[in-house]
Amino acid sequence: MDKYIDKIKERLEPALRPVEKPPTIEEVLEHVSTRGVLRGSVDWVFPGWMLYVEYATQEIIKTFRLSEDEKRQLLHFRDTMKKLLLKAWIQTKEKLKAVYKAIKNGTYRIEGDRLYAPDGWMYMGKTFYIHINGISTSTRFPDVLKLPEEKIKLLQIGWRASDETEAKMRPSMSTSQPWQVFAWAVVRNGALYIRVDRVILTREGVSVVIRMIARSWKQKWSKDEAITLVMNHFKHGEWTPLFTMWLGDGEANNNATLRGKYVVIASKEPKKIGKPIGRYEAVIASGTEAFAKLRDAAGVYGTLLDALRSHKWNYIKMLADDAPNKKTRNNGTKAEPDIKPVSIEKIDESMRQHKTTTKPEPKKLTTPHRKLGIVAVAGLIMHLRLVSGRGGSLLAEYYTKDIKKALEAIDKLKAAGFRPNIIKSSASYVVYISTADVLKLVEEDDTTRRAVALYLAEKVKNGTPRQREIAEKILKRHPLFQFLNIFLLL
Repeated sequence: MDKYIDKIKERLEPALRPVEKPPTIEEVLEHVSTRGVLRGSVDWVFPGWMLYVEYATQEIIKTFRLSEDEKRQLLHFRDTMKKLLLKAWIQTKEKLKAVYKAIKNGTYRIEGDRLYAPDGWMYMGKTFYIHINGISTSTRFPDVLKLPEEKIKLLQIGWRASDETEAKMRPSMSTSQPWQVFAWAVVRNGALYIRVDRVILTREGVSVVIRMIARSWKQKWSKDEAITLVMNHFKHGEWTPLFTMWLGDGEANNNATLRGKYVVIASKEPKKIGKPIGRYEAVIASGTEAFAKLRDAAGVYGTLLDALRSHKWNYIKMLADDAPNKKTRNNGTKAEPDIKPVSIEKIDESMRQHKTTTKPEPKKLTTPHRKLGIVAVAGLIMHLRLVSGRGGSLLAEYYTKDIKKALEAIDKLKAAGFRPNIIKSSASYVVYISTADVLKLVEEDDTTRRAVALYLAEKVKNGTPRQREIAEKILKRHPLFQFLNIFLLL
């Protein structure tokens, strides 16, 4: 049991850590659009959820034509959600503090899979979580999309085949992803029961689970029936149910998915839905053209997902954009897509911004540290950037408009022992490594250490107030930089 106690303590510390300042909507949207879920300190996650609810509500009002009554319903939904989250925030903090105090003072007891403290209890198992008690209400969600009944039905089938469950013959949904709250409510509009169900402890802090029941609808399908309907529609060329099924259970971080090779969906019985590639995963379709079909199946629902900044929708669009153009040769066969190599000028961000056509001198490529903010990582030219997130962070980024080059960069970084991420920004792909990986590189390479120190020192002297704050914090926090008189190096 000691291992459980140690794990709980490891998770409670970031969960209860004070935040220096409240989240901004930019920070929240970055998490939603890249990871889907909000994780972190209790005092960051709950305000982040409330910010997102306000943002999503206003975006829907701006994007869709709603009647005054529909606007009132949506604003009531917003107010209801924010009140629930505020109450849950207070209860969560009290319960987690009670558990932490009990562990610290040795006043807890363990019975089965539960840890009991004088003022609450926590579930222990594959996940660690606390139940939120008595924070629920009823509201309504308007018909935003105004879709025909048959189209709504196709969207509903996909959700039922994945994340949607059943509660007393009514459709139900539990999610820790803010965008899914709105995406599901749109296709199950009408009377809703909502509750803050539980708060999960993760290594990064907490995540919040919202449960909803659609009281205006009866559940028409079992899980197996819905899966069968998805596959039948798919075989007959209708991709809409598969699209919402992928929004629920689709693998957005799978390496094969990222390469655009496979549409991968998680399932307890993968044989029922496609070719199993693991114990709980199956391939439904392959090729970037498949993602283009998923994108096209979305229709106006995709407009909603754009407004919600859904990370899974972003993956679909990113991979669909790289599907081959449907051009044909004179003989009627499909032409191969034109692949234009990206020049080194386009990889170099500063040159890309200034649209220079002059090739850089070879010396600058072999010694990238001579240009402030540029480092060589696994044979790639990467650019340092300070990000104003929780506490601030330092990223190293590689830019390209070519998806193949982006994927090659990911392979190189992984082979070198890093954990790269990828996002799409306007017309470019951005492959980046986190602060932890940058510091790992700093530990191993003197040249990189000097380049990073110079960059941070320059931001301390000439950056914005927020950049100065982040740079100073990194320099002071990490002893790697204490042996360099960085200010004299400038």
